[in-house]
Amino acid sequence: MSYEKLDNDELLRIALDSINQDHHADAVAMLKTLLERDSEHVFATYLLAAEHAQLGMMERAEEGFVRTVALAPDFPMARFQLGQIELVKGDAEAARRVLAPLAQMPAQLALSCYARGLIAAANEDVAEAMGQLRAGLECDQEIPALADDMRRVLGNLAAIGASESAGRSEAAAASPSAAAPMFLSNYGRSGN
Repeated sequence: MSYEKLDNDELLRIALDSINQDHHADAVAMLKTLLERDSEHVFATYLLAAEHAQLGMMERAEEGFVRTVALAPDFPMARFQLGQIELVKGDAEAARRVLAPLAQMPAQLALSCYARGLIAAANEDVAEAMGQLRAGLECDQEIPALADDMRRVLGNLAAIGASESAGRSEAAAASPSAAAPMFLSNYGRSGN
């Protein structure tokens, strides 16, 4: 399909529709076309990074989220997803640094609680992480899919807590790199 006759707004809308229908190849092609036209289009950069994450292309996803945060430092979801990627990679320091501005947002915001929960996980404090995630789930949920992901993370943290109680090594059970599969539940496919 030729996208020449579509303006950027139309292209973005159709790319979003493709994403919602799980037509990833079409969405990636449209987002790349849009970025060829406007290399600093924040939302297209973010969506392409999210598509790469969905496809399991984590290095490209990370590059895209880094670029999105550089273009729009106050874009909370891009920052949150970048923090998740850093935690999955086992870079607890980077995860803490990326998520810190979100953790400073008002405490009644779910995203702020989730960020504090992931920071606690990066600090290997499973109990605090679980408490923060529970607090976030009690808040109004602007993004239902994010709440679903955080419920899965909470379940995985509970399993880690149970394994600690059963006598496993605390360091092995609680380290972010050992627990990496519990994060980014929608991005768990392998490959780059």
